[in-house]
Amino acid sequence: MRRRSREVMTGWLTVTPALVVQVVFIYLPLAWAFYVSFHSWNMIRPMKWVGLENYIRMFETPDFWNSLWTTVLYVLGTVVPSVVLGLLLAMLLNIEWLKGKGIFRTLFYIPVVTSMAAAAVIWGWLYEPNFGLMNYFLSWFGINNIKWLSDPNYALLALIIVGVWKRVGYNMVLFLAGLQTIPRTYYEAAEIDGATSWNKFRSITLPLLSPTTLFVVIMQFIASFRVFVSVSVMTRGGPAKSTQVITYYLYENAFKYIKFGYASAIAVFMFALMVVLTLIQFAVSKKRVHYS
Repeated sequence: MRRRSREVMTGWLTVTPALVVQVVFIYLPLAWAFYVSFHSWNMIRPMKWVGLENYIRMFETPDFWNSLWTTVLYVLGTVVPSVVLGLLLAMLLNIEWLKGKGIFRTLFYIPVVTSMAAAAVIWGWLYEPNFGLMNYFLSWFGINNIKWLSDPNYALLALIIVGVWKRVGYNMVLFLAGLQTIPRTYYEAAEIDGATSWNKFRSITLPLLSPTTLFVVIMQFIASFRVFVSVSVMTRGGPAKSTQVITYYLYENAFKYIKFGYASAIAVFMFALMVVLTLIQFAVSKKRVHYS
């Protein structure tokens, strides 16, 4: 019993630092935001209890629904291409006879470790309508003078391109790790049976990569839903609120209009929505994910 107690104490001492970080930086702020969401507060006057008023006003405000719809478009525009491109790059870099794989992996992973603020500034110059490289490249195909960041028709697309560029390398590394865990004997047996490359991909690669795919999709969904830096640096929610995602809408209400109760209600809604959508993804993929 004494030895068992010592092991338990050692275990608690080991996890205590992580638990303290979790409680201080995640659970307490979440509880505080939930509490503030039922109040009207501008950090100058004392809090005033308003009940569900912030939530009711949130659902009745057109700007909230616009920001939510813009976020949905951004999530769909970044998650699907970044996952597909990440898988394709991983399969290319998993080819045994390909030379220089280490160099290519490094090049594709550099955007992941690059500061999003610095990358957004650089991309802002690339999108410059008069001398930016994007318009210069498109001019080769007869496409001229696109105002990427000042035209409501293109601003969100510009942010989506940056988001995909930023996350493809991360997905590639995860898929590459998953591909390297698939035994080569499965492919050899399929080749003996006369399976084509497509059949091997559909019947072996995709099923055995399903746990990795689920993880990648969920992580990219959460990352895309929380996009903020690129919007803040490149467009600030404009033009005409065409890039006002929900995180930037929250930021404006909290630090521009000093409506911390209303902003906290938005934050609580975002948290609840991400939890529900993540659980739905787990439920939908339950029968399609093969863990063994």
